[in-house]
Amino acid sequence: MADSGEGPATRDATHDLLRGLSRLLLLGLLLAGPTGCATRTWNTRIKPVGVEDRYEFGTRFPHAIRDTFVVLAFSGGGTRAAAFSYGVLEKLRDTEVMAGGQRTPLLNLVDVITSVSGGSYTAAYYGLFGDRIFRDFRFRFLYRDWQGELLGLLWRPDHLLSIAGRHYSRSDLVAAYLDRTLLEGKTFADMSPAGLPMIILNASDLNNATTFSFIQQQFDFLCSDLSTYPVANAVMASAAVPGLFAPIALRNYPDCPQRHQSWVTQSLAHDDMLDRRYAVARALLRYGDPQQMPILRLADGGVTDNLGVRGSMMSPVAQYGDVPNMAGAFTPEQLRRVRHVLVIVANAQVYAPYAWSVEGRAPGLINTMRASFDASLGILNTETVSLAKNGFLMWARHVSATRPPGEPGVKVDFAVLTFNQIADPAERQRFNAMPTAFHLRSTQVDALRALAGQLLGESPEFQSFLRDMRRDEH
Repeated sequence: MADSGEGPATRDATHDLLRGLSRLLLLGLLLAGPTGCATRTWNTRIKPVGVEDRYEFGTRFPHAIRDTFVVLAFSGGGTRAAAFSYGVLEKLRDTEVMAGGQRTPLLNLVDVITSVSGGSYTAAYYGLFGDRIFRDFRFRFLYRDWQGELLGLLWRPDHLLSIAGRHYSRSDLVAAYLDRTLLEGKTFADMSPAGLPMIILNASDLNNATTFSFIQQQFDFLCSDLSTYPVANAVMASAAVPGLFAPIALRNYPDCPQRHQSWVTQSLAHDDMLDRRYAVARALLRYGDPQQMPILRLADGGVTDNLGVRGSMMSPVAQYGDVPNMAGAFTPEQLRRVRHVLVIVANAQVYAPYAWSVEGRAPGLINTMRASFDASLGILNTETVSLAKNGFLMWARHVSATRPPGEPGVKVDFAVLTFNQIADPAERQRFNAMPTAFHLRSTQVDALRALAGQLLGESPEFQSFLRDMRRDEH
């Protein structure tokens, strides 16, 4: 749900929600005793090697060997981001290509969806329920006033008592509500069954200032089993905006064989200190001492990567330290076959002016802090897109260079969808004014869905990918 460039409507809605939550929390502290009524759902200890159900590419990659690789990245931005991402799925469902000698929706060729915050609601729902998303997700999530429902949760005396306890927070309460009402008690053992993409939900590890991806490779360093963990808790972690929600807590368990990975040791011994793999390895090394870091605190994924595209697919954690070969995602034979790569980034970031700026007022302390936070996120988003695109292009060149002369190489089409691509200024302003909240009018939701399909259809990179696919038909 984190976002940069928020406009007045966005900030007013967020401020009102924060103020309402603060009042309710104060009331809860006055009414409650020292302990709460509910208990937190903790991550569990990892199973022995060879017994665990590992949520990773090796067990969840959705297809046999083929020459396409399609990745979707869904950004933060509350319901605005969820609806925009949903529109991308609709467009891919309605776009047919040839694969395996028969026509199929392009959506069926999607291999990975990586997401942050608001985009994680759409990604998780599709990863659990597949095409059912097109029948009921609008009514179960997009059209609902989730923001009002969540505020209503906090009025209940039993909930006030629970969140006043030491080991239960308002984020735990919301996660439990999502688990009951939207995600139906599903865990990662249920996520990404055969035929559906690998879903990577991303949060931010506040202990180490790094992206935290909900994949087993990440949980290995906690000596924890992801398969038993509720998807709702991961979605909540991905969308836990600092200040508005409490961080989601994970236990860091005592030592296990899965924690010790050779690439971490090699990176710390040989990589340049400015290398990204070295920085990630340093953070992972800190997990190795649970006495010094017994609990991880996870917040909104937008704090470290509001697009969810670089911190997961291009992370050495996901790829077992070998990003150039994407060793976590591809077997050598799969890698030899890949030719056409499509990456679609659905970026629901808004760019609206600040009220104090328009009116010529001094921003004040809170507005100054908020504008500074927005500025850093805006720069981070721009740099993230650039780095992610360059990362995919470098990977394609590396893979192509390993192939015999005359064999086709890898071509990457990297499509980024943003509100800035709207040609009409008034229309662009209308979308930029949509708030970062979990309640939009149904007309706004439908407009976002249509916009995503329009922008994707107009994308030169998307059209290039489709031309290549059609050329291969003949």
